Amino acid sequence: MRKCRGSRALDVGLAIFFALNVPLVLFLDSTAVLPMSCFPAAIQALVRWHIRTSGDYLMRDKPPFFLGLVFCEIFVQLPLYIANAIAFYYGKPWGRTTGIIYGVHTATTMIPILFDILCSQAPTKFQLFSIYVPYLIIPLIVLARLMPYTYPFAKKRIE
Repeated sequence: MRKCRGSRALDVGLAIFFALNVPLVLFLDSTAVLPMSCFPAAIQALVRWHIRTSGDYLMRDKPPFFLGLVFCEIFVQLPLYIANAIAFYYGKPWGRTTGIIYGVHTATTMIPILFDILCSQAPTKFQLFSIYVPYLIIPLIVLARLMPYTYPFAKKRIE
């Protein structure tokens, strides 16, 4: 395998993506598995607005498979968001491992969610699909960025 510095702009963009997802998981996605009374009124209103405007029946109805995936998001993806934000921004060598774990795990969890949305009768299913599909695309970008290289954050490119 090769060493590659890769694209600094892509790495910083991914670091920002990972960092922005920390509060999203803590304050929005976790409302699916925790009582709404645990959250400030503004967060509760934001979640209700999201459900109303997007028709997000997964957040509204909370089917068991979805709750299981949200628990995975909280206990697996959330720590990886933090680790990857640091790794991609600072070019940490262990970021390849945490990035690959994130990419494979998240892409895998998105398949049943996207399949359920596409098979649903929800009138807003394409809008809802467009909200969730980036969480399949970005992990695949992360994997494409990391998989070809043993040292993706190396300072010099060596073929």
